[in-house]
Amino acid sequence: MKIVTWNANGKFSEKFPAILEKDADIYVIQECENPEIINLKEYSEFSSNYYWVGENQYYGLGIFAKDNVKLELVDLDDKGLRYFIPFTVNDDFNLLGVWTNPDMDGTKTIYYPKEITKYYEEHKDSGFFNEDMIICGDFNCDVRLKGTHAKNVYEVIEKLSECGIVDIYHHLTGENEGEETTPTFYMYRHLDKPYHLDHIFLSSDKVKALEIGDADKWLQLSDHVPLIFKI
Repeated sequence: MKIVTWNANGKFSEKFPAILEKDADIYVIQECENPEIINLKEYSEFSSNYYWVGENQYYGLGIFAKDNVKLELVDLDDKGLRYFIPFTVNDDFNLLGVWTNPDMDGTKTIYYPKEITKYYEEHKDSGFFNEDMIICGDFNCDVRLKGTHAKNVYEVIEKLSECGIVDIYHHLTGENEGEETTPTFYMYRHLDKPYHLDHIFLSSDKVKALEIGDADKWLQLSDHVPLIFKI
């Protein structure tokens, strides 16, 4: 099975044909429109099997899958945390789509991965979190942002290790947090402002391949590049 996670930076209904070349079974897309409000035949066909969550109908988190993939939403209270979509795939494994975009106490804090550890703590005893699951998306998570943010990054890694899953990019490359040679995000689309904000967590023995999109191509569409992996 092939899975793609990508922050489309808005207007995904216009951009989605570009990601179709990856021919994935599941697409985890951040900053995308709610298919219910888009009157485009092609986007409706692409969105025939999906879940979406968001407050702004044009900038939410969506999970899109081929019609032969069974998605079943898991009923977990998000406790006001934004944005998470927990679901099972083909009655076989759990997948959590993530876009950390908190609006806690009325103020929007962009680079704030602590929502992931809060979500984990709320639901770690539910049975949803286990060594057979996958978590992927835009974590807005990079230790180069320093301070409390860096501390929160390491906390995410530590907490998720409790259920036997690891950050696959760092596992495969052996690179340390903050020393990634392949960025996933370029602030303002500037090549000299690279960060590694997008992450995939799963058991280290389950990933078969990992690809990170080429900046020269994808920065024409978004400030993020897609991550493509096979299990």
